[in-house]
Amino acid sequence: MKINCAQLLAQVKKDSQEMIQVAQDSFGTLNEDTLYWKPAPNKWSVGECLEHLNITFRSYMPKITTGIDKGIAKSWAPTTDFQPGWIGKKFTNSFRLDESGQPKRRVKTFKSLDSSKLPERNPKVREEFIIHVKNFIEQTDRAAQVNLQKVRVTSVIGAVLRFKLGDALQFITVHNQRHLMQAQKVLEARG
Repeated sequence: MKINCAQLLAQVKKDSQEMIQVAQDSFGTLNEDTLYWKPAPNKWSVGECLEHLNITFRSYMPKITTGIDKGIAKSWAPTTDFQPGWIGKKFTNSFRLDESGQPKRRVKTFKSLDSSKLPERNPKVREEFIIHVKNFIEQTDRAAQVNLQKVRVTSVIGAVLRFKLGDALQFITVHNQRHLMQAQKVLEARG
């Protein structure tokens, strides 16, 4: 199913702006103990959810920026419609939440992206997350200059897996929404 490129980019931007608001409203005033409180030993804290998103951004943003730069340099002009790739659609759908805000399926975190294994806490985890989301919005705006179909973004799991830029933007957005919802549920469990 084809998606209008302008609508895709507008939705990614809108969802990302909402993420900044959620991070500020829900997590902005938490003290460090609350930020890193875990509902169970094998569950992530709010801070670990945010740090996981930061790790993901640190991995993907240089690749997205490079892909957009390449698309601009090669004059890969934008098109009206975007056709999601099979892999991109599969990844995006695997992270979507259902109508009740629950994950549709459980997804194992790659060790390189697992924030719970880090030796120390990030004291600026919230601020860093907001900076990353603002950068993501800037790159989403720049993506309007290129062909979302042609520009490719290498997955963090290796060069064998490459997403179309439109798929990468959607995947990261859905992934972020999922973990922000997870972080909000941690706060609810704390009471």
